[in-house]
Amino acid sequence: MSLSPRRAARAFTLTEVTLSLGVAGFCLVTIFGLLPVGLASNQTAIQQTTAANISSAIISDLHTTQPLGLNQSPRYGLSIPGDNGTSSSVNPALSGTMQTLFLAANGTAEASPGGMGANAAIYRATVFFTPPAAPASAPTTGQRNATQVRVLVTWPAMADTSISSAPKNYNGSYDSETALDCN
Repeated sequence: MSLSPRRAARAFTLTEVTLSLGVAGFCLVTIFGLLPVGLASNQTAIQQTTAANISSAIISDLHTTQPLGLNQSPRYGLSIPGDNGTSSSVNPALSGTMQTLFLAANGTAEASPGGMGANAAIYRATVFFTPPAAPASAPTTGQRNATQVRVLVTWPAMADTSISSAPKNYNGSYDSETALDCN
């Protein structure tokens, strides 16, 4: 009887296992290093989306005010400034004004920015009103006046503690503009 020659055993060498563990470890460290960047980017996107929704709600609230003939917006209580006294639905004493709102993450207005709990103010909305320019001559038929409105939503709400001036210190912001027809 003849004995068959032994076959060589097939297996990974210790060097191959060490190299594959090193490559896998390097990949895991890279992925774990990118997680904070991804989470921060996600948080920024959420804040931007919420600020855009708040700005849209404020603008919609202001646009709702005029057809109803109100002096204040129904949801946020913003006073619409005047257009040199030509319209009865606006307040001429507020021409060229700025109004500030403090809002929770769900868009509800808060009485004070320093609240605690689930409805604490996170966002600050500063609404700037610019009255229409006075016409150079008598208005012609069909000429319309528009109050320019700029809504600046910033966060965190108390990054800038002065509510009587435009915010200058904040982590993030969303800015939008619209016009309110004063005729």
